[in-house]
Amino acid sequence: MVKITFLGACREVGRSGVLIESEITGESVLCDYGTKFDKNGQLFPKHVSGKDLSAIVLTHSHIDHSGAIPLFYISGSVPLYTTKLTFDVTKVLLKDMLRISGAYLPFETEEIKKMKRNAQFLRYKQKINVGKDAWITLYNAGHIPGSAMALVEIDGKSILYTGDINSIETQLLNGLNARELPPLDAIVLETTYGTTVHSSREEMEHELIQIVNNTYHQGGISLIPAFGVGRSQEIMMILNKYGKPDYPITVDGMARKVSRIYKRNSDILKKPKLFRDALKNAHLISNRNRRYERNRAAHHRGTIIAPSGMLKGGTARYYAEQTIHNPNNTINLVSYQVEGTPGRVLMEEGLYVDDPEDEGEEVQAQVNHFDFSSHSAKRELIQMLNEIKFKGEKHVFCVHGDEETILKFATNIEELGYSTKAPIRGQFYTI
Repeated sequence: MVKITFLGACREVGRSGVLIESEITGESVLCDYGTKFDKNGQLFPKHVSGKDLSAIVLTHSHIDHSGAIPLFYISGSVPLYTTKLTFDVTKVLLKDMLRISGAYLPFETEEIKKMKRNAQFLRYKQKINVGKDAWITLYNAGHIPGSAMALVEIDGKSILYTGDINSIETQLLNGLNARELPPLDAIVLETTYGTTVHSSREEMEHELIQIVNNTYHQGGISLIPAFGVGRSQEIMMILNKYGKPDYPITVDGMARKVSRIYKRNSDILKKPKLFRDALKNAHLISNRNRRYERNRAAHHRGTIIAPSGMLKGGTARYYAEQTIHNPNNTINLVSYQVEGTPGRVLMEEGLYVDDPEDEGEEVQAQVNHFDFSSHSAKRELIQMLNEIKFKGEKHVFCVHGDEETILKFATNIEELGYSTKAPIRGQFYTI
């Protein structure tokens, strides 16, 4: 029998963590261990002892999946398995989290260094033994470059932990391929967009390019707040998809460092040459002259790509403050805006706020929203499940979504013949 314990991301988005254990040998594999920030501060998954772990698998670099893993290296040395690209970006994100949070975190840079010393980098479809009868295989997840689904095989049971997934091709990546998976006993499935139908990416691309072009020709600035990992780089590629743009493109914030990491690992991208060309056609703000270069970009027509994607912080806030009062400018939100974030308030109310409780400033710039999601929606999730072969009963555990979405999606697929659970935090099941 194999025991699956749900440590986080249960009827919520954030602090992902799932523990898979053999009830025969005691071997155990931890899949992700992330953090979540809310008004009460930083939240972690349920505690698990590092002394009892055979291995940790990190599916991708986002902090809600990686942010608490350094805790295991304060006094331990658990083997960590991931892709090299994921680890390189994770280091950047963890150090940034340390810089922002400072004394509030229970680990420091030394734990990140120790984490690297215990890391082993895997290729997709490379199967590795992590115990007497425990194996791990990573498969492309299609979410962000380097992201992976983790197949954990223990005691003859095959459990797929998806992490975050996307089956739709983007400019950066090919989507996941469920048909390459072996037969499963169970799947732990992210359902962030389990009740959503995504718009056509091609139509959104054309609309974004048209808006950016029109803004430039009317003398304005197009600000594109975008996540520094994945989304900023995809937007760069979209703007270069149909030839070299005739307007300047400025890239700032964490997107600069991540873009350089992607360039060094461009072989993992779907269109390496297009990415390198897009990077060549953009100006990355330099550290040496950043004050001058930021001021220039904020006051000359062109396009600016800057984190954060929800305007919660980062250099995007600086540029927003410079651009919101000019009706010739556009602010183009290119990702989901979580309720209560400045980006959501801007999108729904046309107000720019420092804090959701503030009255905010009225925005004169045109505000547009494009959902360039890197998560599979309802149709794609169901299609993926239909393509998976199950050994027997079709066990599906729904995680990583708000409670309403998870419960509704779980009900929908149960009607299709799946044995479905929507775990709560700390709950476990055996298969």
